[in-house]
Amino acid sequence: MSDFLQKAADPNQSQIENLEKEIAQLEKELATAETELNIFSAQLRSQLLPQIMRIQELTAIYKKLKADKKAKRLEQKKKGKNYKEPISLKQTNQNVAQTSKPQPADQQELKKLYKEAIRHVHPDKFAGEDTSKTERATEITMQLNDYYESGDLEELKGFYEYIISGNAMSHVPYQPETITDPAALLIYLRKKQEELFKALQELKSSELYHVLHTYPEPLAFVHELRQQFEHKIQQLQKRTRKAKI
Repeated sequence: MSDFLQKAADPNQSQIENLEKEIAQLEKELATAETELNIFSAQLRSQLLPQIMRIQELTAIYKKLKADKKAKRLEQKKKGKNYKEPISLKQTNQNVAQTSKPQPADQQELKKLYKEAIRHVHPDKFAGEDTSKTERATEITMQLNDYYESGDLEELKGFYEYIISGNAMSHVPYQPETITDPAALLIYLRKKQEELFKALQELKSSELYHVLHTYPEPLAFVHELRQQFEHKIQQLQKRTRKAKI
């Protein structure tokens, strides 16, 4: 069958090819931008190391002073006749902690999806096959573990569908014959494209990225940061002046 007829028979194929190209481009842009920012950040930190260390030192002292002051106030309250243990406050903290975790029903579904997915891609299942397949299974399992540990049910669902469709273990970009479920792959690739685009936009909206790509001399930004850090040091020194440092 000619390429034209093959695409006509499977209208998803051209969309998949376009998405694969766009994803590859986004991944390249994101990797380049992250590398640039990491190098730039390291250069700035190396020139501001004394200020950074001083801020960390003073911040630790300030936190200790606050904790000591809070403990002292509590001891004074305990000496009062009408003092009662803040039971309601403890309960509130527990409630806050509980709401930050997945609800029981979501947790059960999370475990169910994870267990079913891991059965399809666990490296032990491919122990007797070629090394490339075992390595692929290991990589997918690591990704699956990350989604599970994050507790994000929606993220796990998307990756679960990718695995169950068979595409996770078979699909190789730009090789249509490796696709087991075109419709499922299309959904997965669209989601991946959206996530990469969002990550790239967030990175490009950062102050360091703006400096790196708009300042004639980006490293001159160190002077602005040094002024900010020195101001922060002065504030912390005032707040910690009673401490013996």
